[in-house]
Amino acid sequence: MPILERSNPLPLYYQLKEVLKQQIRAGHLAPHTAIPSEPELVTQYHVSRATVRQALTELVHEGLLYRQHGRGTFVCEPRVQQQTISELTSFSEELRRRGQRPGGMLFVSELVRGSQTVREQLRLTDDEQVIRLERLRTADDIPVSYEVNYLPYPRATGVYQRAKETADGSLYGLMASEGLQPYIAEQALKASVASARESELLRVDQDASGLRLFSTAFDETGAPIEYTEAFFPASLYEFRLTLRVTK
Repeated sequence: MPILERSNPLPLYYQLKEVLKQQIRAGHLAPHTAIPSEPELVTQYHVSRATVRQALTELVHEGLLYRQHGRGTFVCEPRVQQQTISELTSFSEELRRRGQRPGGMLFVSELVRGSQTVREQLRLTDDEQVIRLERLRTADDIPVSYEVNYLPYPRATGVYQRAKETADGSLYGLMASEGLQPYIAEQALKASVASARESELLRVDQDASGLRLFSTAFDETGAPIEYTEAFFPASLYEFRLTLRVTK
């Protein structure tokens, strides 16, 4: 068992947090298994209860642990990481790059008028309808995001006719095969909490914190061809951004 060094300038809570983090990432503490109780950690590492609580609290905030009232503290499922390097990739492609199996479910495929926001993003005329797809996305069969996709109709008629393929497949891939090749996307992220439906489908607590994504994809001509609103629980997903300095 690793020993915390009191001569180390790093605080004891930080050392303990890093020890537990390494055990989680190495698989010694499996997802959804209970970690040792606070008194057990106090005895094992010869630290105060306050030190243990601070270490565990930070691991909860980092999405590595979660607490259940009256039961204890448990290890979270590993979060899916999406790294952005000014490259537009589909969710399915991103998962495959990381050695995970993409999947999901399609709940709704319908033609609707769409909200004012949707119509503005897709630049629809008053007479045009929009295709609405409601999906749950999974990584290795674990739900990681809930998303609603909108595509202009009738331009995306082929996608609408083949909507079932988006259940566990790539929407961008299907769009490309129907002549709607995403070329660039404008995306915005904001902190949010899960709705009742999102918490149920994603198996997280209601009002669980997460990220809400708003994304509009355009073709080479600059015409909008798809708009997405998605929610990613913080305990299951994280975005990473690589920035380059322009000289």
